[in-house]
Amino acid sequence: MKNVYKMMGLLAVLCALAGLFACAREDSAVRTPESVALQPQAAAAETSEESLADMVERLSPAVVGIATRQDGRQGIGSGVIVSEDGYILTNCHVASAGTEVTLIFADGTKEPARAVWSSEALDLAVIRAQGTDYPAAALGSAESVRVGERVVAIGTPLALQFQHTVTGGIVSARNRTLQVPSGQSTAFMEQLIQTDAAINPGNSGGPLLNTAGEVIGIVTVRVEEAAGLGFAIPIDVARPIVEHFIEDGEYVTPKLGAYLFDSEIARYYDANSTMETGLYVIDLEPDSAAEKAGLRQGDVILRADARECRTLLDLRYALFSHKVGETLRLTVQRDGKTLELAAVLAAA
Repeated sequence: MKNVYKMMGLLAVLCALAGLFACAREDSAVRTPESVALQPQAAAAETSEESLADMVERLSPAVVGIATRQDGRQGIGSGVIVSEDGYILTNCHVASAGTEVTLIFADGTKEPARAVWSSEALDLAVIRAQGTDYPAAALGSAESVRVGERVVAIGTPLALQFQHTVTGGIVSARNRTLQVPSGQSTAFMEQLIQTDAAINPGNSGGPLLNTAGEVIGIVTVRVEEAAGLGFAIPIDVARPIVEHFIEDGEYVTPKLGAYLFDSEIARYYDANSTMETGLYVIDLEPDSAAEKAGLRQGDVILRADARECRTLLDLRYALFSHKVGETLRLTVQRDGKTLELAAVLAAA
């Protein structure tokens, strides 16, 4: 990944934050689904090399290489199987609508597949394999991850000959915000897990695992100009999406219809910003769920359902837990007063 740019204009923010506006590329509660096959083992305070090797051996069949072709260009990435019926998490920049996908399993078997959902704003995608009874990895949580905790990345760096390469390291930091190129504009990625586990091109979309064998993140980006600066998307934002696919066979992305920025993004434009928490409403889509709920430009969203909104990803956690037509409850600050609003979500 090229240099992580620092200062861009407000137009870039509006483009980057459109994920809350309409983040799905294709059509398409936390309960552990029955189809998740691999149950994590309890992590010991000090994991031996033998038990770590056992964990890697157990989880490797749930990791796939992904060969892609789109518009005459070929690519290599990684993914992780998250259900026995063949749903696979990866990055949107690995596979999205219109991408020709071939899965390469741990035993060398190859199988065509297709992307059934993707979000450029989150850099996440879901691929559906054709069969059943796949080995699946258990989803953990990034919210309890501690700096210094040991982690493992499994993926396909550089080329298929290096498929299922395992690298290890620690959680170097939590809740990192990066400004990264996104097409003709830029995007902000928030609450990322930073790790010093070696991340190379082709690792994208592969799992970041804790020592219990749980997926805590999806590898997404690295900083080329420095060693040991890799980042993963916290798995918590993908969990409700995966569960919707497993339970309903599809996921239609709900849309609030508001352009927002948070305190982290505000500091990219003003180092002296005093904004401490909440999501500032920049603009609203006419006739959107947000406008119909009574949200106004200049409001600050403090909570979505029961979740405090410190970053845009906090809102996405709440938003993606809902289906189209369900109600997202917002706690909003306006002119020094606290209001409660109810937004009936539309389809993206």
